[in-house]
Amino acid sequence: MTLTLTLPKLDAHPAHPPETRLARVSAWLADTGKRDPVAAAQRIGDALAATNRVVMSDARRMELAEAYWAAALQLWPKLERAVLQAAHPLTGAPLEAAKAALTLAQELSTAYKHLLAGEARKRLSLGGSRLATALVHRCLQCFARVLAASYQSYSPVPAHTWLDAHAVYGYARERGLHLASIQGDAAETTPERIYVQALLLALANPYGFHPGQFGTVLAYLQTHSHWAKLTDVAPVHRLAKSVAIVPAGHDFPPFSANKGGAMDGSRLYLLTFDLAFQLQEEVRAVEGGGALPDGVGRDASSRQAYLALLQRLLRQWAIPPARQFNRLPSRARVVMCVGFSGAWQYSRGRPAGVAPPAPGGLPPMTHCQVINHTPAGYALRQTDATPASLRIGEIVSLRVEGRLSLQLAVVRWFRNTLKGTALEFGCELLADHAEAAAATPEGAPNASPVPVIVLPADETDPDGVPAQVVGPAGVFQIEHAIALKRGSGSGTAVLTKLVDTGPGYEIHEFVPVE
Repeated sequence: MTLTLTLPKLDAHPAHPPETRLARVSAWLADTGKRDPVAAAQRIGDALAATNRVVMSDARRMELAEAYWAAALQLWPKLERAVLQAAHPLTGAPLEAAKAALTLAQELSTAYKHLLAGEARKRLSLGGSRLATALVHRCLQCFARVLAASYQSYSPVPAHTWLDAHAVYGYARERGLHLASIQGDAAETTPERIYVQALLLALANPYGFHPGQFGTVLAYLQTHSHWAKLTDVAPVHRLAKSVAIVPAGHDFPPFSANKGGAMDGSRLYLLTFDLAFQLQEEVRAVEGGGALPDGVGRDASSRQAYLALLQRLLRQWAIPPARQFNRLPSRARVVMCVGFSGAWQYSRGRPAGVAPPAPGGLPPMTHCQVINHTPAGYALRQTDATPASLRIGEIVSLRVEGRLSLQLAVVRWFRNTLKGTALEFGCELLADHAEAAAATPEGAPNASPVPVIVLPADETDPDGVPAQVVGPAGVFQIEHAIALKRGSGSGTAVLTKLVDTGPGYEIHEFVPVE
């Protein structure tokens, strides 16, 4: 196959030629790396971009690319920390860190794509298959870095990233290089392993990861991605579970086969049957009190969060949920309040004598616009000049134009533009009518009532979602009774199931006790 990659035009006589002497570039990189990480990454990215657009020998380009790669490896962890610790939408230094990390990964990808494209054009290569394997390896590593920078900042993957990634892997597969490991690589990673990890990461819906989960998923992929198999042989059933379609020749990520859809051109199939089995076994082990991996806290909330992550990965990689409703476009205006405290204060039925979760009166409402909606939720865009900060899993109260009541929802995904403006985000509806209430653990009569939010059951649907209560994290326990004060009345209820957790709150199903 002819390897066609997205590359900038080369200038043989640039007006301002960049420095390409290795000794001077290496010294400059060492000096620049001592500066502020964001400023250093910006300068190095700009210098590499200029280098990627001038003509030079492959040997010189290879030496420079390796020097820039070594410098980038020192900067990326520092940039990632700045992004992961920031609120969204990104502004200021975290925004610049996200853009610098992405630009650096893109320009390194361009440098190695130049080299691989040149190697592919040669009729006789002096480097043999070893050089081609090394270049394929580096190209796919750069693609993985581009994906990581995009997903960690919740920003769109740059155009042509997936198109080129599919092309590079296809080139390696055709030449039998996809299973070759790099000599001296302690991890013995092959091009196929890197590519499969990228495919699985995209299938995991990374725009819905909670802060800190991205690194946990990457670590899991490092040790478990070998259970997934990539093949060009179509499965017996086109819509089989645990099968994803890899659209070679197209600029988009893999998608689950059970979602159907027509697609022209060649394709590969990612089979995750064995990976799903391993995940099921690990879910059972964690539920039974088994050991947790390094990097995961040993407290009950950390165990529950890790278990929820494993269950999420199992759903995405084995039986991804199919969309139940078509998305309907809309431009309706919405006012929104972020957080559990605001949701409680704005909900109807606040019981007398219960202090709000946070002092200071009613929190302000901010403005959004509906992008599209289904009966299960909304896709929204922030429109305020100073938008509210959001986190994945945050509780939000919504009043949509034309509705009188507040709806309670939880943020499931969002996407930055990397322009310092507002977010686009998706909300899953929890209830059309939430009710402010208060609760105390049974057997603690002297305890102060804790503000909670009751999500009433749908009385018209006996098989629908049962009644639920949203309360502060760590206050109530499963199978324990609570004294529940709703409006002017009170009663007893038993918490039967932990449904969900988020920043500072937990949602339990409950059953009233007569």
